[in-house]
Amino acid sequence: MNYELIIEIIAVITGMLSIWFSYRINILVYPIGMISLALYVFIFTKNGLYANAVINFLYFAISIFGWWNWKRQRTTVNSQQSTDRGELKVSYLNKKENIITATIFCISIFLICIFTPKELSVRLDYITSAAGLIAMVLTSMKKVDNWTYYLIADIILIPLCIYNGLYLTSIQYVAYTILAIMGLRNWSREARQNV
Repeated sequence: MNYELIIEIIAVITGMLSIWFSYRINILVYPIGMISLALYVFIFTKNGLYANAVINFLYFAISIFGWWNWKRQRTTVNSQQSTDRGELKVSYLNKKENIITATIFCISIFLICIFTPKELSVRLDYITSAAGLIAMVLTSMKKVDNWTYYLIADIILIPLCIYNGLYLTSIQYVAYTILAIMGLRNWSREARQNV
């Protein structure tokens, strides 16, 4: 077994565990996820998927913020953002935040189409990176809407990874898609209870 396959297996396992912890709204999403992210920086760079390599590096940085943001105690307790214990609660984006987020994503797609090579796999790589970046930021803020952007990225990444010969990773993105659907349902239920 070559070292690249071993690294991919470890990245897949820690990635799956990370998504499971996210689904469960468990802070372990961050330390476990950071292992997977670091490994995917290597994997995507080695396979020429540079946007996904960079985005995984950015995910790593956002994970540091998310870990801190989920853990820190809030000094202000209000019905929208914190519980009696001062922890960040799961919530939906409000209408204004939703419009801003969707606009940023649409502008990203437009810019990708203008400034990247016309090769479809390259453009899809960048689009999944944009969706993933938005999803990570929303996750760090415990916003239910993160799952929608993860679903967009995951569904595109399945065939993109197959095209690039990353078969285990494509299977991982199938599982991510299933977990994202489950996460959307679980986080939605949690957000409704927090209202």
